[in-house]
Amino acid sequence: MSAIEAPPRSASSAAQPGRARRRVTLWLQSLALPVAALVIFLALWVALVEMFHPAPYLYPTPGSIGSALHDHWQLLLESTLNTLQGAVWAFMLSALLGGLISLLLSAVPVLYKALFPYTVIIQTIPIIAVAPIILIWFGVGMPSIVACALIIAIFPVIANTTTGLRSTDESLRQLFTLYGATPWQTLIKLRLPFALPYFFAGLRIAAGAAVVGSVVGEYMAGMGGKHGGLGFLIAETASRLQMSTLFCAALASALLGIAFFVAISSVSTYFLSSWHESARD
Repeated sequence: MSAIEAPPRSASSAAQPGRARRRVTLWLQSLALPVAALVIFLALWVALVEMFHPAPYLYPTPGSIGSALHDHWQLLLESTLNTLQGAVWAFMLSALLGGLISLLLSAVPVLYKALFPYTVIIQTIPIIAVAPIILIWFGVGMPSIVACALIIAIFPVIANTTTGLRSTDESLRQLFTLYGATPWQTLIKLRLPFALPYFFAGLRIAAGAAVVGSVVGEYMAGMGGKHGGLGFLIAETASRLQMSTLFCAALASALLGIAFFVAISSVSTYFLSSWHESARD
């Protein structure tokens, strides 16, 4: 009796390991140049310090920054988590309120013409000029921090989502009208799916803006002690000329913003990759 032969694998299943290896190879190749640039930058940094010997409180070395990171990692972690809390609240509010305002502006053309220019004007006002007003209104603490971050994060959501809702293909709108679709059905089945990539584009911008706004809010109206975030830590270390710890706090802020952006980009890719070109490889 002959042995039972296993069915041959399909071409698509056989190609999956090769496709995965290619993705890993491309990812490593894209990572090689940034890593090389970082190494060159650190080498130049060390060379300049060894050449000019600046004062430590003016120009710290990478080694002193590493030592500060090792000595104050717990404080940096607590500050980062506190900043993340304010950024998450501001991001969620910007997504909710920005989406609702965009729906309102796109549904009522008169409101769009009357109010949308003011959203652009308000966005150009520096947050450092508005922060004292927010501090007077909300007091010192998390509400002021979230308000500062919300002001920065909400406008990219409004601008991008409104553009998406107003950019729906007119021929598709007429097709929905021809088949007797109600305005609600047109909104749910046509306009919202068409605007979804724009909405996620606004969220990706708002993710980083929420972190920046949270740090600025903590700098201007933050809490001290155990509840202080990265903004408060930056202000405190700058006043004491603790440059190594200041660099660590700035680096933690940058990494937090990058992590937040990557997380929202991953969610965007999950929802859009199956049907929209912007999220495909």
